[in-house]
Amino acid sequence: MKVVHHRMVTMFGLLHFLFFGALPAMARDVDLLISFKNSLTNPSLLSDWNQAKGVCEFRGIACKAGYVSSLTIRELPLGADFGSVSAHILSLPNLETLSLQSINLTGSISAHANCTTRLKRLDLSSNHLRGSVSDTASLAASCTSLQSLNLSNNSIGQAFYHSYPSFLPNLKILDLSYNKIATNKDIQWLFSKLGILKHLDLSNNNIKGSIPKISNCTFLQYLDLSSNQLSSIVPAGTFSHCLNITYLNISSNHFTGIAPPDIDTSMNLVILSLSNNNFSGEIPISSLVAMPGLQLLELAFNNFSGSLPNSVSNLTSLELLDLSANRFSGPIPHSICTQSVSSLKVLYLQDNYFSGFIPDSLRNCTNLVSLDLSLNLLSGSIPGSLGSLSNLKDLIMWQNNLNGDIPAELSSLKSLKNLLLDYNNLTGTIPDGLVNCTSLNWISLASNRLTGSIPIWIGKLENLVILILRNNSFTGSIPPGLGDCKGLAWLDLNSNQLTGNIPPALAKQSGKIVASLLVVGRRYVQLSIGNNNQCHGTGSFLEFDGIRSDDLMRMPSTRYCNFTRAYTGFTGDNLRNNISMLFLDLSYNQLEGHIPIEISTMQYLMVLNLEHNRLTGPLPEKLGDITHLGVLDLSHNFLEGRIPASFSALSLSGLDLSNNLLTGPIPEWGSLVTFPAYAFENNSGLCGFPLPPCNSGSTSREDRSQLSSTNNQSFQSWRIALGLLFSLFFIFGFVIGQFLEQISVYFGCDYVSVLY
Repeated sequence: MKVVHHRMVTMFGLLHFLFFGALPAMARDVDLLISFKNSLTNPSLLSDWNQAKGVCEFRGIACKAGYVSSLTIRELPLGADFGSVSAHILSLPNLETLSLQSINLTGSISAHANCTTRLKRLDLSSNHLRGSVSDTASLAASCTSLQSLNLSNNSIGQAFYHSYPSFLPNLKILDLSYNKIATNKDIQWLFSKLGILKHLDLSNNNIKGSIPKISNCTFLQYLDLSSNQLSSIVPAGTFSHCLNITYLNISSNHFTGIAPPDIDTSMNLVILSLSNNNFSGEIPISSLVAMPGLQLLELAFNNFSGSLPNSVSNLTSLELLDLSANRFSGPIPHSICTQSVSSLKVLYLQDNYFSGFIPDSLRNCTNLVSLDLSLNLLSGSIPGSLGSLSNLKDLIMWQNNLNGDIPAELSSLKSLKNLLLDYNNLTGTIPDGLVNCTSLNWISLASNRLTGSIPIWIGKLENLVILILRNNSFTGSIPPGLGDCKGLAWLDLNSNQLTGNIPPALAKQSGKIVASLLVVGRRYVQLSIGNNNQCHGTGSFLEFDGIRSDDLMRMPSTRYCNFTRAYTGFTGDNLRNNISMLFLDLSYNQLEGHIPIEISTMQYLMVLNLEHNRLTGPLPEKLGDITHLGVLDLSHNFLEGRIPASFSALSLSGLDLSNNLLTGPIPEWGSLVTFPAYAFENNSGLCGFPLPPCNSGSTSREDRSQLSSTNNQSFQSWRIALGLLFSLFFIFGFVIGQFLEQISVYFGCDYVSVLY
């Protein structure tokens, strides 16, 4: 009985505590949260924080045993001050996790109160907080149980005004990326006081000077110093004590000399990125093979040279190897992927000087997803054995000396999305079996010696966005089925031997393009052609990942085509649905018949180039309705009649109507008046500015009526059209040469980057 009685007393005491002793503590949680809410510039954003509810029902609140243990609010413009967070939120006695991301939090982190002893995770990222690294360390030291502190994407980095604390007690994760840290005295202190820190991210700051040695990094596993201003050589022993580090990223700095010596002491490395520096010498293969777990190796955009050693095959765990934009030479080792099971998924060797044949051993890279060998000196044929790589999505080999046919075996690549083989010496036809590659987004086979007809089955590739077959010897007619492609935004067929009419069915996809099908996130370059009779069309459009802009001069075509500008950017996904084609170049063929009026339904068309064909008939009045048209070239045809008054509403940056049979007065409003005489010369009877004036006696009533109508539309239409064009010009991320010629002059630069 005594035991039972004792248990009853204990139970009663516990219940008494839970229902009576806990109430004041819960009330304190409510008071602190309401006080924080009342300190906001707009308390209504937290309208559900009211005393009529239980505290555990407040927005963003999680509880344990009735107490507030976690508070998470993200992307809500509270406009709070850090002092209020310190006074109210950090004082919650049982708080373990606080996450206030993107809430427009301001103030200095130096104005902090003592944290609750239970706080383990504090995330104040993507706000407007100020302070120094010293303040950051003091904040971490005052929160004695804190294990993770995220202050990324703020304004931390102002000069420190007081001494650093002596240690960081329990901190394991510290993220100060995307801040304004500039002095390397800050990282010297951090490197000397790492304690049990496992994760340190200082990327995307402005840290200058040389990299200090890390004297005490026994526990460090993750270190990111990328995208800073660090320079000089990496001294021996810098990372020699970091025996447990698995992630090391020092890319996008200004390091020089050989690759970091003694890197082989970090035998547990899984990810190593040294890209975008000025490292030189040979690849440190002996150090790399000492890392059996290495999965990702990025050495791109350096000055490494010499050959790629056969021992690269000993990196058996490697999944990504990026050696692009260096000075490697010699053959691609036949030993690559000779292991019975290869882990390699991504192989980037573009923009080097590799020569010889493409090794057939690549077929052993059974997990390969992306292969880029562009801008090298490779010769021979494309191995048909690549067709066995069932996971391959990217086959990119533009600008080499490859010859022979496009292997029919590639038809087995059901996952293939990008087939880019421009600027080679490929012959034969496009294999019909590629119709099975239904995932294709981008087909680019320009500047080869391909023959035969453009396959009808291309229209069945519903995911196709970019089709570039320019500068080959294709014959026959343009397949009307291309209009069935639901995402075709870029069609370049110029400089072939195509005959027949322009299919009106090309406009079938107008208003039906599905934005989700568009190519996203691919870096590209648009080369704008100057005045040169040897090269035709609007320009060259190339995939540009892993290529130095300066190395474009290695392309023979840059010398004889007189490319005047190189515009780089990224293809984007910010198009809305129900748009139309953006780029249509059918120039330098033998096309006949009228310009289909259906083209006018392509409301988002920015470039229309039909020059150097055999087109006849009048200029369609409806072409003036293409709201976003910026470049129009109809020169060197047999077009006749008058220039429609509707053309005055077009906000054109490039226009050529020369060498036709056009007659009558040139409309005197809109962008037409901005073009020189050569845009209209060599016609049968065009007159008016910029050509000689029309003979008033020969101007018909119809002509005068047309001019009067144009005058009435006047400057208002011109302003509206111009505003619409420039506001929507960058919709897809494709940069049209003639437009950007003007923009580059305005900004005073040769290269224009457009990021999405």
